[in-house]
Amino acid sequence: MQKQSQKTDLSEVRKYIEENFTKHLSLAHLANLSGLSSSYFSSAFKQEYIQSPMEFVTQLRIQKAKQLLQKEDVRLKFIAEAVGYSDEFYFSRVFKKVEGISPTMYSSQQKSHIGVVTGNMMGYLHAAGIIPFAAPLSAKWTPYYYNLWAQEIEHKVTLTQNKNYCSPNELLHLPIDLLISPKDLSSELVKRIEDHFPIYWLNDKQDCLVALTELAARLNKQEEAKQWITQYRARLEDVRRGLGWNSTPPKVLVIRIYQQQIFAYCNTGIQHLLFQDLGAESSYEQPGLYNTEITFDELGKLKVDKLFTIICPDDESRATWHHLQREVGFRQLEAIKQQQIYVIHSDPWFEYSPVALKRMLEEVAVMMIP
Repeated sequence: MQKQSQKTDLSEVRKYIEENFTKHLSLAHLANLSGLSSSYFSSAFKQEYIQSPMEFVTQLRIQKAKQLLQKEDVRLKFIAEAVGYSDEFYFSRVFKKVEGISPTMYSSQQKSHIGVVTGNMMGYLHAAGIIPFAAPLSAKWTPYYYNLWAQEIEHKVTLTQNKNYCSPNELLHLPIDLLISPKDLSSELVKRIEDHFPIYWLNDKQDCLVALTELAARLNKQEEAKQWITQYRARLEDVRRGLGWNSTPPKVLVIRIYQQQIFAYCNTGIQHLLFQDLGAESSYEQPGLYNTEITFDELGKLKVDKLFTIICPDDESRATWHHLQREVGFRQLEAIKQQQIYVIHSDPWFEYSPVALKRMLEEVAVMMIP
């Protein structure tokens, strides 16, 4: 019992560090938050998370510093202070010890111009600690990255009508050193961009953490990707413990409502998070990925403990949703009787990338863990 309580304390302290790493943090202060002695807390934290508490603080600070070093004309003194160091020379020594090169040299290496063809590619670069030079940025269609990087991305490329791929004509005149693109482009678009740029073809149909590792090796960002994946898996374990699905996995269904139609829905990100990482069982019998229309009656006959709903933002879709909620069969679903229904949105649930996966995980934690 004490062991479980200790793990909870450590996860809370870890979260506190992630939210406050730019402030002055001492081992004694962190240990006090956990209710443990400094030596026992340090040992327990390292056993749980591989690193000591202060190593974890340093890792977060250096990660943030590397993001700032990619910006133009940011003074080293400002960066040091922004990540929690009052002395820029001490910061430089710590940075070189961790990264093997000075902050100035690191900054000079970040000047290569990397472009991306689709919005979800930004979710790979962000996890690798890279801000792209050119990307399809839109306040409506890529809002997360727009809010994150509207000032940092030098060339904001227009999205095409399908709201996924950028307009190739806007890329061709840019001084891009490496273009990152998924493999499923049209042959016409492939030919156009291959004639102009070196291209890294990212397979975004495979496990996104594997794809991140492979991309990071190409960009010499292995350590950044490794740290990001370690943090994701640590947070995943926290959420799994909070959900308590290990002994009795719930039957989960995701539906998508579009105009007058209802679809049983499972894309790559949903499969990865809900059914692979969190261990839920699918209410829908069809294996793999699916986007299959179902009737009100068919939906009412399924065993559903938890229901996720994606409603297209138009009047007809919303009307269908309101009508569905009045259906007797729908109201008899276990998820409805137990108030286990969750409305989710296309952002981030339609995107598949490391960052989208982490954002979906956090949404599950907020919706389902008291």
